[in-house]
Amino acid sequence: MDFNKLQSFLVLAEVKNFTKAAELLYLSQPALTKQIQALENELGVTLFNRVGKSTFLTVEGEMLVNYAKQTIASYNNALEHIRQIQNLEEGTLNFGATNFIGSYLMPEIIAQFKEKYPKITINMTINQSSNILNKLHLNMLEFAFVSDYITQDTERYEIHKYKHDELQLIVGRKHRLFGKKSCSLKDLKNEIYITKSPESSQYKFIDSLLKQENFDFENKLFIGQQEAIKESVIHNLGISFISTKAIERELKHGDLWTLKIEEFNLEREIQCVKLKGVSLSPAGKEFIKMIS
Repeated sequence: MDFNKLQSFLVLAEVKNFTKAAELLYLSQPALTKQIQALENELGVTLFNRVGKSTFLTVEGEMLVNYAKQTIASYNNALEHIRQIQNLEEGTLNFGATNFIGSYLMPEIIAQFKEKYPKITINMTINQSSNILNKLHLNMLEFAFVSDYITQDTERYEIHKYKHDELQLIVGRKHRLFGKKSCSLKDLKNEIYITKSPESSQYKFIDSLLKQENFDFENKLFIGQQEAIKESVIHNLGISFISTKAIERELKHGDLWTLKIEEFNLEREIQCVKLKGVSLSPAGKEFIKMIS
């Protein structure tokens, strides 16, 4: 069995588009088509139905997905076990994290891990939660760090709690609320709310709490990058919600100020998730031990 064909099959099964799958795999579309046709010929079945520009899994294709994932995961783990068998002297650890977690929480843990296992190569993918989980499902990552409001699916995932975190309201030094300990949502009625896109998990989490209080911001400014959100608040463009861990330097220099919201706490648990039934590499197991 050609594992490259299986990987190509899984990516195409996920995105259901030959052009997009070829881009993700860094292949030409004819090369991807040739791989899929070769796999179908090898198995003696049709794996995809092609109707115009649309691509759909057949019944046989649907059945193959889970077996393909398990086969690739087992093969990759075998390779890693072989490389790492000499007391973690070499090997690669692939995992993912959302932007905040990867930027502000993981560097300290990675530094500790590298001090203990300097020859292990670490590949940390930082992206939005949906992309991270997609890569996890395709066995491109061993585990992923996400906030607890993103997934609670204990049937599908094995979940390890890592760290408690709390988001707080932030304002710039020229803001009228600078220096106050707390405020109510009514105090924010006319504020410009600077936030990530409505598709982001953090936006949905905060929005659900606001809806419980029958509150919504009339003016919103959507910015996809957290550093840009901080700079916008510093320049008094509006207010936002962010973890104090992400603004330690700005708080120290007095550029930003945090307040609690009187109506609710923006508490969350940072957790590490892995697919159930998939074994971790030795390096992966050691990394999980360090956060436990």
